[in-house]
Amino acid sequence: MTQRRELHAWRQRPLGSAVPTLLVAVALAWARAGHGQTEPAPRLGNEAPGAAAVSSSLSDALPDNDVIMRALTAELDRAMSDLTLEGLDRPYFVQYTVEDRVEYNVSATYAAITDSQRSRGRVCYTQVRVGDSSLDNTNFLRGRGGNAARLPIEDDELAMRQGIWRATDGDYKQAVESLTRKQAYLKDKTIEDRPADFSPAEKVVHLDPSAELVFDQPAWEQRARALSARFAEHTRIQDAAVRVWSAAANSFVVNSEGTRLRDGDTGALVAIEAELQADEGMTLSDSLAYFAPRADLLPTQETMLADIDELCGRLSRLAESPVLESYTGPVLFAGKAAPQMFAALLARGLAGQPDPVGSPRRSSGIGASLEPKLGLRILPRSYQAHDDPSVAEFGEEYLAGHYEYDDEGVPGQRVSLVENGILKDLVMSRSPTKKRQVTNGHGRGRGASISAAVSNLFISDSEGMSDEELRQEFINACKEEGLEFGLKVTALKGSGRGGLPDPLYAYKVYVADGREEQVRGIEFGQVQVRILKRILASGTQQHVHNSIGGTSSSIISPSVLIEELEANKIIQEFDKPPVLASPLARE
Repeated sequence: MTQRRELHAWRQRPLGSAVPTLLVAVALAWARAGHGQTEPAPRLGNEAPGAAAVSSSLSDALPDNDVIMRALTAELDRAMSDLTLEGLDRPYFVQYTVEDRVEYNVSATYAAITDSQRSRGRVCYTQVRVGDSSLDNTNFLRGRGGNAARLPIEDDELAMRQGIWRATDGDYKQAVESLTRKQAYLKDKTIEDRPADFSPAEKVVHLDPSAELVFDQPAWEQRARALSARFAEHTRIQDAAVRVWSAAANSFVVNSEGTRLRDGDTGALVAIEAELQADEGMTLSDSLAYFAPRADLLPTQETMLADIDELCGRLSRLAESPVLESYTGPVLFAGKAAPQMFAALLARGLAGQPDPVGSPRRSSGIGASLEPKLGLRILPRSYQAHDDPSVAEFGEEYLAGHYEYDDEGVPGQRVSLVENGILKDLVMSRSPTKKRQVTNGHGRGRGASISAAVSNLFISDSEGMSDEELRQEFINACKEEGLEFGLKVTALKGSGRGGLPDPLYAYKVYVADGREEQVRGIEFGQVQVRILKRILASGTQQHVHNSIGGTSSSIISPSVLIEELEANKIIQEFDKPPVLASPLARE
């Protein structure tokens, strides 16, 4: 559960001015708690700054005892029985989530280690609800809630309870204040069909074996050096970095309904990033990411070195390609560009999103809930889509969206979302919406910030065709529009600023002879979700896009041909290329 959802804060470790497509870390929990952090991560005991780099320990077993569970249960019982302010409601629901973890971070550039750390920590997140499930302190735009506390890493029950108690007390005070404000706000407002604020869920009692991390830090430092040294052979690259992360965590969920959960998990990832500038100064960047449950399951060094060579070649060719001025017509999203497109346009809308009380006018754009479309067609009639967090692998790829229990302690469930192109359901947390009141195990986040999100989203087309047939269908569509060429996109970059991300790798495909010419420097115009109904054709081969961040997910889909999109040249000022040549480029 933990390692596949908390891979975010390496975004805070920039590579020059690059905007990598897939960066990772586990430290989001520390950042939200305000406690430590992404760089440097907290060290154990009195370790000297360089001590972690020469650690001889290859195995880190997290404590396998019930001290954390005892501390959480004891403070939960006290909160439910004694936590009250005169004349105000007691909590009707309290939930604690604790992450007990150990992690390693190793970074290198051009054969030199820039960072190598071992960190160990425990963080407790609180969720206190007052009122009742129909109306409580949550889902209020002007309210506050949730707290976090850093707990001692030593198994001292009293010290742990002290931290839990302080976080709970602060959360309760915020909760009663937010409920009072919300009740006052509602007296002057008319809100149609306001759903309840919380839905029921069966209690879960499940204790995984304690997680254990096996990680040879000196060996991975050496591998990071070797991987980063490869960039010295590609003098066109201006900046590059290799980052290795491996972690183990026990996640505890304890709540007043009786849930007692310990979920043990491990994860490992290598992120490789590179950037360069084109002659006019445009910065171009790309990255590789290898994710696995354990470090020993990551690809071999030889595989990564070969991929680095390909990455550098792709970027160098991209820098030499012309800028496309404009295009309007059919667009073929081939390979991983297709699931990236669905991730940007569809994934967020498939999550049940209650409207917080106090919200301004609701948006119906990209990312807005598709709940109003339930029962209506949103994809071609041959399309199906379902979400299933229980699937750990697809083909040879590990899925980042896999988990057994969501962040509310609810077992993850398979949900049929789209049948014959018609939207049938949404993934749900315990926050009801107008049309969906019950969770299906898709609550993701921390403390009071839990919301519904997709996990592993599978999209398929029963009328899919071979890659060769799809390509011919693409050329025919362009020919019918009287176009000289069509636009094929094989990778997207960035977040899309609420829309469709910019193409990273794009090609003109000429109608006359099918030849391809690479282009760059374009962005898509305004895009609405309804364009998905205008998919002309799809492939049969499924492609995986792992989105690793605050709530990690995986999108699995075929290549798709969109009937029409508009793309235009990016208007931007660029920094001039370096005056001096790189030291690596000297004769």
